[in-house]
Amino acid sequence: MSSRPLPSTSDEAMALTWPDFQEQYADLAEQELTQENLGDWLARWSNLHSLLDEVEQKLYVVTTLNTADKAAQDRLMEFMKTIHEPRQVEEEKLRQKLITSGLSTPTMAVAIRQMKANSDLFREENLPLQTSLVEMGNEYDGLCGARSIVWDGEEITLEKATQILEEGDRDRREKAWRLKHERILEDRAPFNALWTKMFDTRREIARNAGKDSYMDYIWQSYHRFDYSPDDCATFRNAILTEVVPAAREVYEERRRSMELSSLRPWDLDVDLFGSKPLSPFDGEAELNGKSQAIFDEMDPALGDYYRDMVDNGRMDLFSRKNKANGGYCMTYSHIRKPFIFMNAVGTHDNLQTLLHEAGHAFHAYEAAKLDYVFEANVGSEFCEVASMGMEMLSHPYFTKFYSESDAARARIQHLEKQLLFWPYMAVIDGFQSWAYQNPEEGRNPAACDAEWGRLWDEYMPGIDYSGLDDIKVTGWHRKLHIFHIPFYYVEYGLAQVGALQVWMNSKKDPAGALAAYRRGLSLGSTVGLPQLFEAAGGKFSFDAGTLRELVGAIMGELSDQRAKI
Repeated sequence: MSSRPLPSTSDEAMALTWPDFQEQYADLAEQELTQENLGDWLARWSNLHSLLDEVEQKLYVVTTLNTADKAAQDRLMEFMKTIHEPRQVEEEKLRQKLITSGLSTPTMAVAIRQMKANSDLFREENLPLQTSLVEMGNEYDGLCGARSIVWDGEEITLEKATQILEEGDRDRREKAWRLKHERILEDRAPFNALWTKMFDTRREIARNAGKDSYMDYIWQSYHRFDYSPDDCATFRNAILTEVVPAAREVYEERRRSMELSSLRPWDLDVDLFGSKPLSPFDGEAELNGKSQAIFDEMDPALGDYYRDMVDNGRMDLFSRKNKANGGYCMTYSHIRKPFIFMNAVGTHDNLQTLLHEAGHAFHAYEAAKLDYVFEANVGSEFCEVASMGMEMLSHPYFTKFYSESDAARARIQHLEKQLLFWPYMAVIDGFQSWAYQNPEEGRNPAACDAEWGRLWDEYMPGIDYSGLDDIKVTGWHRKLHIFHIPFYYVEYGLAQVGALQVWMNSKKDPAGALAAYRRGLSLGSTVGLPQLFEAAGGKFSFDAGTLRELVGAIMGELSDQRAKI
């Protein structure tokens, strides 16, 4: 059997229907597989796999650009039901063909291990359940995207309201914070109903796959071969002993500097030095122009990568109503090039988000040189080293956006957030671990509120939430990962360990640290997670000793930067 040639672009492939792709899969499944033709066969499968991935990716991206676009959502769901679902059956046949052949290449060992894990989990009856989770995710995005508040007579997005929290006027900050969170609380009932529905669907998927819990299912699904749930518990305990005391010290320093009797949640973003909020850019042209200058100076290759995204319109950077929350970098699998999505309003956090997503983008460019798309399926634990590492490596270049004094303020703001992130991450990871290990309680939103509140009080001391209990305990509603990508959060904490090691290396040898960083990105998933960390100049570690060293480096750098103001 010889199938017709595939379209060369995903845009052309949008017009095809399942039978057009099914014949491609059938042709691959029927072909005799030998060591001699393995490379060509993998290349054909990689081309088909990445083409369909990219069609789905583009359909998804459009739904996030305008959450009110019902037609876009319908197109995505039509694809999921008529192409994505039957495609998974055919993908499983090809995985089994390769696995049972016993054939491999020197760089495909990790990818084949991932395929074996996927095959073990695959159940055809789970396909419509997984599609339904995509629909529920769209529902979550729709709730978030529709939210706004009225401020000074103008309707503004909740992202825009975050700018007000950097102002010096405490009454205005409190008013904006309350308006924002009271608006989110209006969606408490639909969020709770959606959570229970998603939770039950995930448990059903795990049961169908023969797993005792959804945690067991997701560990295998995420290819977490190099660490266990117990390791995550060890990591959380290390954060409690090594990071939480330092975080409490940072909060207390803020309270004293602001001469407050207690530190309230609307006091966390205002500048401690009495200056106006950092305002690094005004509009897309300035953001892109100055970011381009950073990457050009850091490394001409990185500058070329960024220029390619700008020139080809693979960015949507600024906040607007009906745009999905958050930010992401989507690597279009077939062209192996990235698209950056975020919600900028002009804050330093927005600059950090762009640097973060640019790190993901550079990972895509570096790994694009690999032979097969399967070799670029990197664990998130290292993908986030790419993003967080770029945030840290950009510190010396903040003067592209700021004066020397303001650049020091920006570094302080970022370093404090790095430190304070670990306890927040531990709350999210602990919450999800509790929920899926105690499913009868975990599906109950009231029990979820109680557990979130308990973990918050344990890991986030120093912030006074008195009189704000409903807002505090429903904090899990505001973290899209819990709804969209369950258990995807500890990766950020583990990756921050690697990113800070890259940064510490750069303090001693900037060029060498950047070269090691890029070398790690270029390996894709051709080696395991510990080897990726090592290639980038770090160590994959969860222990208290490693965290103690990193916390000491952060606190020392904070002291150095404060001296520059």
